[in-house]
Amino acid sequence: MLGAAELAPDGLAIDAEDHIWAADAVGRRCVRVSPDGVVVDEVAHPRGTNVYSCALGGADGRTLALAAADGFFEAAQGVTGTAELVTSTVEVPAAR
Repeated sequence: MLGAAELAPDGLAIDAEDHIWAADAVGRRCVRVSPDGVVVDEVAHPRGTNVYSCALGGADGRTLALAAADGFFEAAQGVTGTAELVTSTVEVPAAR
């Protein structure tokens, strides 16, 4: 069933404009969703790895961190392997 989904939101973060950054477990990306539910931006994993969670932070709040791994159970169980943290800079900082 998950494979048929177009967007499978997982972990999320809220920015200063009340938009939500949501990890998309099937799209291998994070999407920025407006308060009215429209996807307005996205950050894809650079190598197409599954993305399961995200966070906004850094000194200026503009670093979007993507938690990624080849498989869900690897990410959930902390198993050594392909799990990684990838970062990207976004325009709108984290909510404070």
